[in-house]
Amino acid sequence: MSNEIKNKINDALYNFYLEADKDIINDSLKSDIQNLDEYNKKKKQIIFLAKAKAQQKQNDYLKELVNKFKEAINENIEKPVAILKQLIHDKPSFALYRNLDKLSNEDIIEIIKDKNLVELLEQLEENDKSH
Repeated sequence: MSNEIKNKINDALYNFYLEADKDIINDSLKSDIQNLDEYNKKKKQIIFLAKAKAQQKQNDYLKELVNKFKEAINENIEKPVAILKQLIHDKPSFALYRNLDKLSNEDIIEIIKDKNLVELLEQLEENDKSH
């Protein structure tokens, strides 16, 4: 069977489960799974671990960004400092900061919170490559 057909079948099943009634899904699972309680326990465990892994990755990105911004502030690298100033400008509560070198790690985290961390990292890495 070609991959295209398999993908279409998977998409159809996915759409079915999205739109199907919860009772229909449970009945379908009961016919395929011998121990539904064990299945639900395992499913919750997998979801928990996936969320924890995603949070860990988010925290790693955050730490990396804070370190890059601190390094850029200390070395007075123009582009990262300009990015940070723009982020400060976007958050009125941080508009009073004049001395970037006095920003703590927590302040930087608060400034970059709610931003796309991967995008910010890519911007900083792009700047690193150009220097």
